[in-house]
Amino acid sequence: KACEVCGASIYPEHVKKGLADYLAGRLLCSHCLREKKQIAMVNPGAVFRDEQAQPDEDEPIALAGEDEYEISSPSPAASGSGSLRGGSAAGLSGGSTFGGAALERLFKRDLLKGPNATRCRTFHCKLNDSSFARLNEVINDWVDANEDVEIKFATSCIGGLEAKHSTDPHLIITVFY
Repeated sequence: KACEVCGASIYPEHVKKGLADYLAGRLLCSHCLREKKQIAMVNPGAVFRDEQAQPDEDEPIALAGEDEYEISSPSPAASGSGSLRGGSAAGLSGGSTFGGAALERLFKRDLLKGPNATRCRTFHCKLNDSSFARLNEVINDWVDANEDVEIKFATSCIGGLEAKHSTDPHLIITVFY
């Protein structure tokens, strides 16, 4: 069987282990199930509404919040190995890539000088020496490429990031600026 949203393969053991389940009569993988449950918590009637509505093929499709984002060319430091990861909650990451240009959200509020932070960016890497070195390089390149960034403080923790078949421990650093 397959997930009725994304088409991922689902085996009976996935359902038994809770990695897949039925929602509103549809078989969903863990990723789609989590997403649809979050939608259901906010607006129960909208869980599968987006899939039922068929847009007119001649009419252009407007993306939600598209005016809040702009495509920016990756910095020269970022284009070296292609390990920048933008446009997601993860911020930048060593060792993985989306490829292409990073998305940067355009915030209305100006950056503050002084001790108060107005924004944050999260970086993460696997727990090994080469990843730590790459993480240092990525953070330093990001700070050097953004002259208006004044780091106020940072937090770090070790946490699991879900991969396709396992959860890998990562160093997670959130920089407030």
